[in-house]
Amino acid sequence: MQSTGTKLKNRIYSPFMGVLAILILSTLPYFHDIITTKEGLKPWVPVIGIEALLTGQDTYVLGFSKYRVFLYTFLIYFFAMVGFIFWYSKAKAKYYGYALLVTTICSVYHVLMIILKFRKTVLNDPEFKMIGLGVLMVVAAVMTFKKHSFSIKKVLVILSFFIISLMAFLHNVITNSDGLLSHIPNLGIEAMLTDSNGLVRGLNSYRLLLYLFGLYLFAHIPWIGSFMDSRGSRIRPFLLVPSALSLYQVIVILMSWRETEFNSPSINLYITLGLSIIVAINFFYNNKVSPDSRFIQKGRATIKSNESENQ
Repeated sequence: MQSTGTKLKNRIYSPFMGVLAILILSTLPYFHDIITTKEGLKPWVPVIGIEALLTGQDTYVLGFSKYRVFLYTFLIYFFAMVGFIFWYSKAKAKYYGYALLVTTICSVYHVLMIILKFRKTVLNDPEFKMIGLGVLMVVAAVMTFKKHSFSIKKVLVILSFFIISLMAFLHNVITNSDGLLSHIPNLGIEAMLTDSNGLVRGLNSYRLLLYLFGLYLFAHIPWIGSFMDSRGSRIRPFLLVPSALSLYQVIVILMSWRETEFNSPSINLYITLGLSIIVAINFFYNNKVSPDSRFIQKGRATIKSNESENQ
């Protein structure tokens, strides 16, 4: 028999810690809006010296023009990296595990690029990254088909992970500061998305739209994948929170809501809190039986089933 303390831990403490971790993690895509404005830190935010520590003699924050821009970029890549690492931990035994590992490495690579100030080096050139990514995907495909049977479906899935990895730097694959790259066919998408004021879905350029859309989609996909591959896990319901928040950010970009109240930090925070509370309540009322008890009940049912078959 479980003690009262153990039961409370299974029903209250564990869900609370899960909600708390997910709540903190889910704020990362818009955390820069919570603590900063275009002018700098908000008045209520204590100055603890992080910005000064990261600022070089050139007044750049790890290569970024402002602390706000650094936070925005670093935290969304970090959010994506955590998602891919978690997804890989759940799906590494599946046939697409090697391809997922490459995409996970890609997310880690971009975080390290920021931390180590390699963004202005050859390591951040799109050609270099595409060649390296292609080589790794070929290795992943070889390893996959050594372990699993060959099929067109598996080839397409591996290719899809290659495309997902490209999302992390999609703007550099298709455009440069002058517009579309010469070898990219002009399909009229930019013209279709540009309004009478010259804004592309509310943004100053097509390149910026590709950057934001690709980055947020790159951050959204691993959380959806984690949710799908976490069947049977107690933490699965909590994965709906970052999945929904990252999807909301993609919708905000596509609907040109970035400069509206729909993209305010308060709205994002309310959504995060609301989803977390709903998931926690659902978890509390649908997890009254401890995992050990469920295991024992399942074992008894199996034994009874076997006895019936032997009669």
